[in-house]
Amino acid sequence: MKGISVAAIAMMVMSTTAFATGVPVGDAGTWTALAAQLAQLKQEYDTLKQQYGAVTGSYGRGGQGLTDAIDASSIVPGSWQDVVSQQKSGVYGSRQATYEKVMNTMSPDDFADKGEGANYKMSTDSVRSALAGGESLYDEAQTHLLNFQNLSQQVDTTQNVKDAADLQNRMSAELGMAQSAQTKLQAINANLTANQVNESNQATAARTKFFQKLSK
Repeated sequence: MKGISVAAIAMMVMSTTAFATGVPVGDAGTWTALAAQLAQLKQEYDTLKQQYGAVTGSYGRGGQGLTDAIDASSIVPGSWQDVVSQQKSGVYGSRQATYEKVMNTMSPDDFADKGEGANYKMSTDSVRSALAGGESLYDEAQTHLLNFQNLSQQVDTTQNVKDAADLQNRMSAELGMAQSAQTKLQAINANLTANQVNESNQATAARTKFFQKLSK
């Protein structure tokens, strides 16, 4: 066996014998290196597991104050026609009753001119709707503001990236609903202004017709 030393042959025999008896072979340096690799793999696994946990899971942020926010948003619909319809059906309850006492309205049947009575009713319905709807929207805005304040106080309590993202998204949703309430209020004011202009126009037309009849 040229080229193979006696020591090498002896090592091969010892290794074969060791494996045959079920005892792994290797020097202390080999086992130390393997142990270090195993520890590194475990550390990498734990790191990956932590990273995965940081971007998954549910922390209940989305549901915080959401029921109150939805209930507050639903009290005032998106269209002026629906606002008037809800006002007529008494949805605004005590708010509507309070404004009714202040306005002290007349029945349209008390007007000799039926057209004037109809215009008066349309105007008072619009004013009543705007007042009741406007107050409801103010209450809605306060609900969104309170929710946003409560959510903002939880910024330092988030557990990880996913929890922080959920909280940020929930806060953004609350701001979006508050902006929606503001848009509804602007629409109500615009429709009330248009109604007031129409009332003025109708009054002008009625006076014009009356004097035209007198001049004939």
